[in-house]
Amino acid sequence: MNFQVSRLTQHDTDLIKLLVKDFLTDEVSPSISHLKNVLQDDRTYLYVATIQEQIVGYSLVYKFPSIYSNHYLAYLYDIEVLQEFRKKGIGKGFIRIIKEQLAIDNVSELWLGTATDNESGQALFSKTGAEISDETFNDFTYRL
Repeated sequence: MNFQVSRLTQHDTDLIKLLVKDFLTDEVSPSISHLKNVLQDDRTYLYVATIQEQIVGYSLVYKFPSIYSNHYLAYLYDIEVLQEFRKKGIGKGFIRIIKEQLAIDNVSELWLGTATDNESGQALFSKTGAEISDETFNDFTYRL
């Protein structure tokens, strides 16, 4: 399957609009101007996978400085591929490109969390070189 993975910038207005329409529409959707502002920050890595001008998936990563080394750390916040396009190499493509770019950007560690019943996600991360921890976490949220 031929797909293209691209990192969005604040200048990719048409792709940002498609991403909001097809993936980020919820009770409270982000505005286009908000996403453009977010994408001006070089610590935000927002990638889309496209097939013939249709967005079929996206991935979001945040980079931040480490106080433990001279490197940065990164968190893979989200990776989503439309159901009909899964198991076609798109997730692996995201991971490969993200790892390559983060290494260039002085990031020494990328980590993520996933649901314990997300077997396909766990398989993707294992196949692309991630190491699973022996810990189990609970999520807590402060609403501000």
